[in-house]
Amino acid sequence: MNAIALMRMAARQAWQGWRAGEFNVLLAALFVAVLALAGVGSIAQRTTDALAEQSRRLVGGDAAFSSDAGNVDDAERDARRLGLALYRSVELSSMVGSSKATPQLGTLKALAGDAPLLGAYRVRTARGVQLLPRPNAGEAWLSSSGAQRMRAAIGERITVGGRTLVMTGIIVEEPDRPLNGVELGPRIILPLAEVETGGLLGPGARASWRISVVGAPAAVAQWVKAREADPTPGARVETGDDISPQLRNALDRAQRFLSVSLVLTAALAAVAIAMASRQHAERHRRIAATFRALGARQRDIAGLYVGTLALLGGIAIIAALLAATVLQFVAGLWIARELGTTLPPPRIWPLLQGALVGGWILLTFALPPLLALRRVSALAVLRSDLRTPSPPALVLFGLALAGMLAMFWQAAGNPKAAAILLGGLLATAAILAVAGGSLAWLVARAGRSGSGITRYALLNLARRRRLTIAQVVALGTSLMALLLLLLVRTDVWDQWQATVRGDAPNRFVINVQPEQRVTFDATLQRLGFSSAGLSPVIRARYAGATAQERGRPQPQGRGERLMDREFNLSTADSLPEGNTLQSGTFWDAKTARNQFSVETKFAEQLQWKLGDTLVFDVSGQRIEGKITSLRDVRWESFTPNFFVLASPDLAPGLAATYITAVRVPRGDATLATALASEIPNANVIDIDAITGEIARIGDQAAMVIQVVFWFAFLSGCLVFVSAVAATRDERITELGVLRTLGASTAQLRRSQLVEFGAIGAIAGSIAALAAAGIGSLFAQRVLDLPPTWSPTTLAIGALAGTLAAMLAGWLSMRRFLHASVRQTLAAAD
Repeated sequence: MNAIALMRMAARQAWQGWRAGEFNVLLAALFVAVLALAGVGSIAQRTTDALAEQSRRLVGGDAAFSSDAGNVDDAERDARRLGLALYRSVELSSMVGSSKATPQLGTLKALAGDAPLLGAYRVRTARGVQLLPRPNAGEAWLSSSGAQRMRAAIGERITVGGRTLVMTGIIVEEPDRPLNGVELGPRIILPLAEVETGGLLGPGARASWRISVVGAPAAVAQWVKAREADPTPGARVETGDDISPQLRNALDRAQRFLSVSLVLTAALAAVAIAMASRQHAERHRRIAATFRALGARQRDIAGLYVGTLALLGGIAIIAALLAATVLQFVAGLWIARELGTTLPPPRIWPLLQGALVGGWILLTFALPPLLALRRVSALAVLRSDLRTPSPPALVLFGLALAGMLAMFWQAAGNPKAAAILLGGLLATAAILAVAGGSLAWLVARAGRSGSGITRYALLNLARRRRLTIAQVVALGTSLMALLLLLLVRTDVWDQWQATVRGDAPNRFVINVQPEQRVTFDATLQRLGFSSAGLSPVIRARYAGATAQERGRPQPQGRGERLMDREFNLSTADSLPEGNTLQSGTFWDAKTARNQFSVETKFAEQLQWKLGDTLVFDVSGQRIEGKITSLRDVRWESFTPNFFVLASPDLAPGLAATYITAVRVPRGDATLATALASEIPNANVIDIDAITGEIARIGDQAAMVIQVVFWFAFLSGCLVFVSAVAATRDERITELGVLRTLGASTAQLRRSQLVEFGAIGAIAGSIAALAAAGIGSLFAQRVLDLPPTWSPTTLAIGALAGTLAAMLAGWLSMRRFLHASVRQTLAAAD
């Protein structure tokens, strides 16, 4: 048979199968998989781009360079040479005051006339909230907490470094907030000319000049590389990678959860496609055998079914891509309206990725059962067996597992997390298979002692042992995936959100001197606030061996920049709360000698390993010790945490100040006001900006996750339908026989409910246990959160599995429960 004739025959068979509804479940599952990956993936990509854009806004551009020495001329010159847009600003500390508040140390941010690059400032003025590029001459803007501290209202005069300015606005949104996102004293934005003419940048001024740039990625990378080579002390390069650990973890966690959710949705759809394809192959076994009896070659039969699958699959993929385009547009408008923001335009890659993964699922999950049809014996017209899958089908099955592992690996971000997810799914499937076989054996024994329709229903599980096992595996695996998503969405995700919405500290207090600790504690007690405890801060510079001297690759990017900075060391008697030991042994404070504990990711960036010797210079004093432990730090706890901890024996005699974290009502300035008079050198750092950003990131991700979950739910429903449809023809025949023997509709309904209820109960119970276990590992290894699962998960899972299986069985067979014997037997033909 030539190719043209074969394609015509495939097109005719595709049309007939479409009209007969043979491909409904298969094409619906493929449509859902591609729609989820392309449509929801596009929404997730736009959300991720919006979050990345926020990172750029925090930097003030694609990259920034700051220098305490004020030497930014080379940076400015290189930026202009490379065609980069730029703006200049300077931050410094100065005394500020008002007629209602005593002078206090504030943070000034002076903007040049070319500021800003990434959108205007949102400022509350006498005319309402406005978008403005910068203050006018003689004017200044204050942060909300800064205005409270200075007791200044819009239109009143304030004093900045001895110069009088009019406060014309309160900052609502600052597009180029410093990367640490904090506020040290009252924060004031004013024109650069006011600072220069006021003499605040004279000799001895503690100012940090800053150049932010925007432009082509290659030019920005070249500019950043040149800046990183600047050996000037106090020179720093900042990119989106340098955002605070809290924000970085929030971004990573949101992206990982979205990616894993999409992959689980695709995995569920793949299971439904495989089962539907298997059912289709069973239905066409005799047709393929007839072709063989008429002399058709194996390649002709394979080409016919592959062509049919390719035609229908191609149509389903194209329809899903069109629907995905509409979905991402509508959902993008909804998210933008709900959050009061705008999303970046969509990209083409998520659509292409959805199409490619859809084709891969079709190839590896739907094709193997159809390839087996080419090896059907001509005698299968009279027999009811299919040959063992051919070697090409087994190869495709191997590719399916490898591809699924790759998808989980990419989504989870590391092989360990991918192994947890895929290994958990496979282990669950294996346990479900054993449980399904055991169920068939147990209920068969129990059924022999029973009577009536219930006995018949239970014995059906034993008679269809292979299909019983398949149904238990399919229902249990899909239910486990749904429970896993629901568990992480409700328990784990809400737990993370609670770190920024509950009682997490929102003020850091720094620069408390050792002799002021008693006064500080008394002040907190008087105000009714509690702290996380004072921790020492030791400023040190790394003076040990380089990575190359240790025989390792030189740190690149952020790791290289970190190596040249001063470190904030601290010490602790025991492992701090919110820290988890990743490897090594944390010290005993009484016996520890010359030991360091390092945060895991920080050590990776600097190419440090367990057992390395570290050397630091602390104000001319040298300290040395070995890394004896690596820690994972939960930065979202917003308590004082440090990349490097030293054992207590290294701390005595070293110059140190103290830091702590305090929870105060949002916008409350009483703590800052009290400390300004009682401990003037102490500074209160407002981190409401960081917590607000993390909450916003969580809100964006949560909205997309809602959409993802419903797609996963739909995929799970298709698996249920596929599992029930696998025995549909056989059940219809049995209904006809029972009708002939006089069974009533109520008896037939009870038979179906008992059989499917038994399958659902065992599948739901195991699925709940597996979801609880995998969810805990997922929380720890993928989302870096403490393990958690609700004790009601088991009961809900078992009940949901039972009800879902009974509902799926009833929906599939309900129209045949009332049919006549002739109608029932005709439907089975």
